[in-house]
Amino acid sequence: MPPERIHRAQLVRGVGPYNMSQRKVRGAGWHRRGWRDLGCMWINVKEGSYGAVHGTDVNENQTLAAFVKDIAFYQQRGMVYPHIEGWTWDLFFRRKSLVEMLEEFEEQGMAEDEVLVRDYFDGGETVIWKVYDEQGRERVNICSDWGYH
Repeated sequence: MPPERIHRAQLVRGVGPYNMSQRKVRGAGWHRRGWRDLGCMWINVKEGSYGAVHGTDVNENQTLAAFVKDIAFYQQRGMVYPHIEGWTWDLFFRRKSLVEMLEEFEEQGMAEDEVLVRDYFDGGETVIWKVYDEQGRERVNICSDWGYH
């Protein structure tokens, strides 16, 4: 659950997933902490433990569930998506699985639109996309070949 001060801020009128932010803030610099361009912050996506780092602009009022779905959609078009049957993927932030966090929120009875991206991210952070085989071992894509981590 996000900190109480942030949770209270969600109750303000005009805040939520259907009201995308339009604010511009300079923060620490372009693609760094605090930077907003029309309400969008930059979040890096690292592919596995040794993979390349790509990024995406994410609106600060987007739900965390929509953010995870968007990253999965973008990764699905790339080479590091587990197209092999039985393989799974996960998205980590600060050593915590975002997928498991969303499942915990659902178990607690929280609505999907209560947890926003800005509750956990401030721009410039990195999430890690990991792929697992059917035995649960992490796999990495090296030159179009799946090796073990």
